[in-house]
Amino acid sequence: MSKPSSIFLCSSCGNEFPKWSGQCPACKNWNTLSELKLQNTSSPTSTTSLKSTTPSSALKTTAKSTLPSQIGELDRVLGPGLTQGGVYLLAGEPGIGKSTLLTQLTLALTSATQNTITYVCSEENAAQVATRINRLQKASHHPDRISLLETSNVEAILKHLNTHPSTTLIVDSIQSVASDTLSTTAGSMSQIRSASNLLIHFAKSTGTPTILVGHVTKSGQLAGPKLLEHMVDVVLQLEGDRHHDLRLLRGVKNRFGPTDETGLFQMTSSGLIEVKNPGSLFLSDQSATAPGSAKTLVMEGTRPLLVEIQALTVPTELAIPRRVAQGIPVPKLQLICAVLTKHLNLKLNSYDVFVNVTGGLRLTDPAADLSLALAIISSYKNLSLPINSLALGELGLLGEIRPIAYLDKRLKEAKNLGYQPLDPKINNLKKLSATLFSSSTKPQKPQASA
Repeated sequence: MSKPSSIFLCSSCGNEFPKWSGQCPACKNWNTLSELKLQNTSSPTSTTSLKSTTPSSALKTTAKSTLPSQIGELDRVLGPGLTQGGVYLLAGEPGIGKSTLLTQLTLALTSATQNTITYVCSEENAAQVATRINRLQKASHHPDRISLLETSNVEAILKHLNTHPSTTLIVDSIQSVASDTLSTTAGSMSQIRSASNLLIHFAKSTGTPTILVGHVTKSGQLAGPKLLEHMVDVVLQLEGDRHHDLRLLRGVKNRFGPTDETGLFQMTSSGLIEVKNPGSLFLSDQSATAPGSAKTLVMEGTRPLLVEIQALTVPTELAIPRRVAQGIPVPKLQLICAVLTKHLNLKLNSYDVFVNVTGGLRLTDPAADLSLALAIISSYKNLSLPINSLALGELGLLGEIRPIAYLDKRLKEAKNLGYQPLDPKINNLKKLSATLFSSSTKPQKPQASA
């Protein structure tokens, strides 16, 4: 047996180096290099002749290469569905619903066509997965077409698939499988790299759609080498707050479809349910507006969602007032408070400001700046915004209201919801505040300020 060699792999950028160093020479991140042991095994030179093809003939052979998942929100993110030979990586926090989503996908595929699914149970035993299948299945499902493979050995998985071919392979998870060619434990960077290489090669050579489940770190990044994200075709991120029932499926990378779509699900006792009316999840009460409440339309993918932002300003005796935000980055809240203090002369330096986005949604859309500012002003002055008002706009440091992306789609959705544009159009926060928070607090017609 030849002597094993080692290289050092950066978990941040995926580059390889012959020696260890505290800082990655490529991405300049610290403490990201870890040892990767390579086993040099001699193998006979392959004499298989290479086969070339033309684009037209390749398209003919893959004309029917996509397989709809039968789950509308999942197909929205994937694009055409599962692609023949495609490798998909599904990542998310523990308990967020990855296994539940894959179980429902397995049942949906077996109910629509004559598909056979191999579900590798490397983290759970077969009885646990079978219990979940029994809980989620419906009359139209055919669980007898599902093969539960209870192993964490990659070679055993491939051997089983060679004798029992399946139309789809699911591995839960890539961090818990290992190869016999390496002496390291499962979950190490060397094992993840070796196991994923073998599974990807199998998927491409046989045309079997393969779904790998991945873990995430404390910071929310995908665990393992960055090279894994480059190797797979699609990277899906399942997000959500475990204290709320909303789940968002984002396409971080997609070689077969769009990367700007988001699938919305609601976690229930019967599994993940597709959200047909997303706005109903993010509004506490549409019939009345209390001081400190403002509504806006944010873009999740190419779909506008109606959400509510709530703010609370409380006098404080602390030298440094608190800025607490849930669903909005704290630096964004601090910036909005600074703009209000400068241009509207609000004495927020003596007030604690608390902000929350209802429904557990995390907002990064700049179009929510205006509604956030109006919610803080409303709470500070203890005056309600006009009933059923809607605010759209990005705030600049000079207090101006800047144009936003996808404005046509947002205004079209606002019109469908019954909102009318505010006339005349105001592009200054000070003027808008004076217009909305007038002495008259009588109910007005639905308005949308942009």
